[in-house]
Parts: sequence; structure tokens; C-alpha cells
Amino acid sequence: MSQKITFYPLGNAESILLELSNTKKILFDFADTHTDDFSDKRIDLMKELSAISSFDVVVFSHAHDDHVKGSKDFFEFNHARKYRGNGRAKIKELWVSSAFILDTDIDSEDARVIRQEARYRLKEGCGIKVFAAPDELNTWLENNGLSVDDCSHLIIHAGTLLDSSEHSLGDEVQFFVHAPFSEDAEDVTDKNEPSIVMQVRLFNLNRETNILITGDTPYSVLNKIIVRSEDNGNKEYLFWDIYDIPHHCSYTGLSDEKGDYRTIPTAEVKKLLSEYSQDNSIMIASCKPIEDHAEDNQPPHIEAKRAYDFFSDGKKFLSTMEHPSKVNPKPICYKIDYLGIQEDRARNSNITTSPAPRAG
Repeated sequence: MSQKITFYPLGNAESILLELSNTKKILFDFADTHTDDFSDKRIDLMKELSAISSFDVVVFSHAHDDHVKGSKDFFEFNHARKYRGNGRAKIKELWVSSAFILDTDIDSEDARVIRQEARYRLKEGCGIKVFAAPDELNTWLENNGLSVDDCSHLIIHAGTLLDSSEHSLGDEVQFFVHAPFSEDAEDVTDKNEPSIVMQVRLFNLNRETNILITGDTPYSVLNKIIVRSEDNGNKEYLFWDIYDIPHHCSYTGLSDEKGDYRTIPTAEVKKLLSEYSQDNSIMIASCKPIEDHAEDNQPPHIEAKRAYDFFSDGKKFLSTMEHPSKVNPKPICYKIDYLGIQEDRARNSNITTSPAPRAG
């Protein structure tokens, strides 16, 4: 038994594919940022994933374009005929924050289509999990002829363990849901705060491998995750072997101040990096090359990178647009089995074949 995880070089955007030994596939976000410009080194994500006709779970962490771009042309959505067929990839189960359902100020057409699909599936009562239940969600359900009781089996709260009794992915994987918290999903004007955050635990014989998926969650939410997990006896779900660094290596995943040379994390985030990282663990930032002198204040921030290096006690750090080099970035692929995490240099042939027809 073994699994494979792949992080794609998409610039300041994210998509992560987890493939299980039972052939189940989980995709965390989808952002096809590639252009036809010859100098564009970002991978063509539609082409890369074109041989996969169906995903068992697709998780959209939040509604920003750098986590959803191109989705309306790649996936099949059941709520409208124009988004069906034409070689589109099916989504057996869609996982979204309740903020996605409630958002009336959607930034992009891709996010709008995902929102409509999520609302459609919620009304149908199947093929979806919705994370967090703020009062506004109750109101939305009532306004659409539903009740919380009708949808309780579809709504997942922070602090919930999703094991094989709660999903259809088999017994080699479980998910502990850290966020969003209902209070952060209440106001959707800041789309980063209600990001889905979860620990993904993989089982191989006697070895457990933990992956911490963070989306674009800010330090303030990470603080709450750490405090509440410790207070509620859930410390084991903070451990990580692979840390999906939040928000494209922005300092906002560490603190409210960038710092002059190195960002100083909050006490809670510092603990997450040092005390909860495991031996031979890896940090991966889905981001552009990290420059010493950025032209603007957008991530990635070199000050944050220095913080991850320092406060994790020198754990391995990779950025997607710099692996194996800035000149020729390639997907970061790891095989996970009873021996632990090993770099998978041979690309999985079933996701590198010629592209199937796509709409758009």
C-alpha cells in the first residue's frame, strides 16, 4: 500500500493531487494559471490532469481565483447543461466552506460556477460536504425550503474527524477538520479566513503520515486552531510530515508584521513549526520564485521563508516554482508508504498523457 501526493508549479496559486493505493483521487484546489506565452514556466494544469476522468473528492479551500481558476472549463457541473459533457472531469463529492455557499460578492466566474454547483448539491442533499455552520447558513437553508436537520449529514464542523465511516475513500486515509470555524465563515468579505484547514492522515502498515493542508488561512486562524486543538485533547491532529505553507509563503501565515529580516511568528505558530513537525518533515510553498527584493508587497516574502527555515529547526523547504530549478520547474511528487516519504522522480504516467478534449 502506498499513496502519491503532487504539488503543481502554478505561480502564486495552488493545486494538490493526492492519489490513494485504491485508485481514489482527492484534489485540493484547482488553479490553471498557465498561458500560451513561451516564457511562462507555470504548468498547464488542464493538460496535466486531463487523463483523470473523475475525482472522488475535490476540495475548494476558498473562493479566490488563485484556488479556482479554470474550474468552469475543466470540471463537470450538474446544475447547468452547458457545464456537462465534452470530456469534463466529474466530481463525485465536492467539499467547500459554508462561506462559498453564502458569498454574494464572488470575485470570478469560476468561483461563481462552483458556488452554484455547491448550492445545487446542497439542495439535492448529496455529493457535497459543507464545512462550518454559521447562522447565515441556517437562514440560507430556510430561505431555500431546507432545514439544518435536513442537511445535518452534509455539514461538517471544526473539530470533526472524518474516517472511513464518514467518507467513501477507504480506510487508508482520514481527515481531521481544523477550520473553518463558524465565526470565521460568518463574514465572507475576507475569503482567506474561512479557508478549509485539515490534517490528512495516511496509513501504511504501522506508519502514519500526516499532511497539513492550509489554503490561504492567516496566522490568527492558525492561532485558534492550535489553542483549541490543545485545549480539546486533539494535539495529535496538529502533527505534520508535510506542511502545505499557507498563502503562498506570505508573512500573514505567521504574524501581522513582516519583520525587517525575518518574520517572527506568533507563539502558537512557532509551536506548530517546531514542536509539531516530525522527523524528516517537509514544508512546501505553492508560490512564485522567492526573491530577496520583491517589487511589491505581494507574496512570497523572503522574510517568511527565513522564518520557516529558522523556526522549523531547518526542516526541508521547497517552493513549487523553484523545484527542481527556477528555469525549469516541475511538479513536486512524493510517494508515501511504510518507509515514509520519498521523492517520486518518475512522473505518474496516468496524468501526463495527451489531453482529452475540454470545453472552453
